[in-house]
Amino acid sequence: MKKLYYIFSLSALLLSSCGYFEYDNYEAPNSGLEGTVVDKKTNEPLQGEAANSYKIEYYELSWEEAGHANTQSQFFWGKADGTFQNTKIFSGKYRITLKEGAFYAPEPEVVYLEKDKLTKLHYSVTPYARVNINEIALAGSKQNNLEIKYTIEDTEKEIDTEGIDEDLYTLSEAQVFISSKSPNVGVNNSETKYTIKAKKEFSRGDYEPGVPFQVVEKNVKKLSPGKYWVRIGIRTGNPQKRYNFSPVQEIVVPEVDTEN
Repeated sequence: MKKLYYIFSLSALLLSSCGYFEYDNYEAPNSGLEGTVVDKKTNEPLQGEAANSYKIEYYELSWEEAGHANTQSQFFWGKADGTFQNTKIFSGKYRITLKEGAFYAPEPEVVYLEKDKLTKLHYSVTPYARVNINEIALAGSKQNNLEIKYTIEDTEKEIDTEGIDEDLYTLSEAQVFISSKSPNVGVNNSETKYTIKAKKEFSRGDYEPGVPFQVVEKNVKKLSPGKYWVRIGIRTGNPQKRYNFSPVQEIVVPEVDTEN
């Protein structure tokens, strides 16, 4: 009987506390952000790499203004194609900051996120540098070496350099990135056995600011037959060592003709 008494008492307690459960269930995120980041000069989407492109930081001002102490900023990564999206944010008033990308970041802005709606933002930024592949040609007797021609353009003349560290707008290095496994090629996805020597270093005086120049790279050699994805990364002396990237190009190294 004593055991049954405890069971009935526990059941009664659980039933009486059911009214509290509705207060413990918080509403799910009901708003979000989406948008694009483009090159101010070319209007082309800013090329990046997955989970390492730039951050969108959001800080809820309405939560802070309601008297909640220790309000924390949150962030999510932009995508490699220059777009971003987050559908899991609460509606409210936010300060949005674009940061940690290979570009001169715009000023933060205040945005009101409405319930059940994705707010669209558009950023036009000046990258630290630009790089584009002009041509990739197969070379060598086995046609398994690459000759890559690409053009670099710094952006020093496009910004007000007063008060900015010189390293930020000075070209530092260019690097070939290549992968046979995924078109999402970049710093975090690259087969360095093919590209370890395919690197150029720069310092002030090696180029004229504001004048694009071409590089011919012949140090990508002895690729196995198959499909590859190639891109170039150009970096200034920015402290976070962020690269600006060219669009990805696909190349195919042919099978060796054993009959000849």
